[in-house]
Amino acid sequence: MVPSQPATEQVVAPQSPVGSPVVCTCAALRRLSRLVSAIYDRHLEPAGLTTNQYSLLMTLSLGAVPLGRLARRAATDRTTLTRNLKPLIKAGWVDMIPGPDARQRVAALTAAGAETLRRAQPAWAEAQALIDTTLGQDAVSGLHGALSGAMARLRGLRPDN
Repeated sequence: MVPSQPATEQVVAPQSPVGSPVVCTCAALRRLSRLVSAIYDRHLEPAGLTTNQYSLLMTLSLGAVPLGRLARRAATDRTTLTRNLKPLIKAGWVDMIPGPDARQRVAALTAAGAETLRRAQPAWAEAQALIDTTLGQDAVSGLHGALSGAMARLRGLRPDN
């Protein structure tokens, strides 16, 4: 009797009506995004930040921003942005200040937030260097160009625009 081999799981792509595999751009981008975010998160963890938090602090380091504009820059909705800002506000890294219009709220980086960002930048640079080295500078440049082009062309298709 021959010992049985362990079964291997074969992943089968869904088929289109004409029989070719369906390639889902959204799923592929989400997988890549999760992988890249995990690398940055691992590097930023000692600074007490996630990739998303670091990105928001970096954006606010350029100056105070009304929430609507900050949501557009982060390519997210206001509800998600508010949820993401809560721990930054609680940590004392971001303040909400009144805007020129009584209905407008503006997010501003605090001195403590700027210091946290300064301490986190070497960790971010290490993650960036790891990605650059692993993929190669030409691939990284090509990826950035493709992503920027896709954002420019697809931005107008968002339902909230």
